[in-house]
Amino acid sequence: MGDGEFLRAIQVEAARAGYDGVQTWGVELALDTYQTTVRDGLVDPERAILGDFLAVRPFPVDVAIGNPPYVRLRHLPKEDAARATAAAMRALGSPMDPSGSVWMAFVLHASEFLAPGGRLAFVLPHEMTHVRYARPVWRYLSQRFGSLRVVRVHERVFPEILQDVILLFADDRGGSTGEVEFEAYDCRTDLDFGRPVRQARVEISRIVAGERPFIEALLPVGLVDLLRGKVESATRPMRDIASLNIGYVAGDKRFFHPTDAMITQHQLPGASLVPTVTSSRRMSGNGIWTAKLPKAATDRLFLPPVDAQALTPGERAYIAIGQHAEVHRRYKCRIRDPWYVTPGVKVPNLLIPVFTDRPLLLINDGGYTASNSMLSGYLTAGTAEAIAAAWYTSLTLLQVELHVHSLGGGVMVFVPREAGAIRLAKAVTGRDHLQVVDQLLRAGNVDRAYQAGDAAVLSDHLGLSSREVDLIQEGVHSLRYWRAAPPRNPVTA
Repeated sequence: MGDGEFLRAIQVEAARAGYDGVQTWGVELALDTYQTTVRDGLVDPERAILGDFLAVRPFPVDVAIGNPPYVRLRHLPKEDAARATAAAMRALGSPMDPSGSVWMAFVLHASEFLAPGGRLAFVLPHEMTHVRYARPVWRYLSQRFGSLRVVRVHERVFPEILQDVILLFADDRGGSTGEVEFEAYDCRTDLDFGRPVRQARVEISRIVAGERPFIEALLPVGLVDLLRGKVESATRPMRDIASLNIGYVAGDKRFFHPTDAMITQHQLPGASLVPTVTSSRRMSGNGIWTAKLPKAATDRLFLPPVDAQALTPGERAYIAIGQHAEVHRRYKCRIRDPWYVTPGVKVPNLLIPVFTDRPLLLINDGGYTASNSMLSGYLTAGTAEAIAAAWYTSLTLLQVELHVHSLGGGVMVFVPREAGAIRLAKAVTGRDHLQVVDQLLRAGNVDRAYQAGDAAVLSDHLGLSSREVDLIQEGVHSLRYWRAAPPRNPVTA
């Protein structure tokens, strides 16, 4: 029942529509909230249930409304997680993905209450439109409802938590459908008056297949056809030319990346200090080649020999200091033997920051390894310079928006699978072009660096017309607009 906004809205709308005898049930887990809601007369005490909604046995209702918690199963207490997985299992007939979120169980369980022809309305995280673990929910909804509608509003609904949400409407319980009606609105007022800026019909089969049709629906007219036709035939996904992995995980950044003073104080040998990149922020303004990175932009990873007999006195003393500070009890440290040797330390050909809006791609000619703040690329075809030359275009920025997910607030997060789907132009050459990109990046002109690639790669190499290049740039601006929703006043239910 929460703070009662839905309950108040039901009373107001029922009175305005002239409905008499509407029976509303409410479920609330928190005792104080439950008592306040009942005391305020928002629900009849006989129809107020204190407890976990997922433990309530379904009974027939016409409508189910909710704004469930957006909490991953792994972050729930064991008993709560068990109830969520059991509720999902009853509805799906198969286990819920352990990486999933409890909102899934709420949607599935609420659907089981609905009488034939019943309706569902839920406020859900935007990630429902694309994450893998939500696909079974889409299959379930398509097989049990005759109509599905998803609404997205650019104006942020919950600015205090930086959470992008959608409104899911499922109608005609007992029916089935193969598509979702998608509507996008600039602000809450437009939603009130039914003035969408985008409308599309999304095939559920595409959602289940792992595509992102809700994002594509926000693109300007003609761009999807351009991407699937002329662009697709002249490009290839990053995964075809490079293997991508997250960098190493040390377990304690301060201990494993000692400062110059610490190195001198403990007489750590150079052979056990590996040049590394640990900060994406320090990559900005330093160009495209890591060999030109200033010392202040890099660190050294303490990587002593595995054989304890080969340790120098200084290394033993430093390791002892780490144990005194209980570094060895950190999760990543305690599951490896010896705890002070970081596994998976390699030198990649390419580096991409994990958290970034306009993604830099660096040629690692400096031979640095990288921590998990960077995505590491290992060539399987071509050269690092060819990939970099193809990377710096507006087409890459568009591909990033289409394939890479973002956190609340619009921060992009690069993971190997999604980054591997970014399509790059084939057979691009041109060190002269990279010199221009390098100069622009050093000057802090990231947008101009990508625009330089539009002329050299999209127009000259791929043969795209100026109108087609403009269309790609327009697509980038459109998706950035929807990704970076501004904080506004919260929507009142």
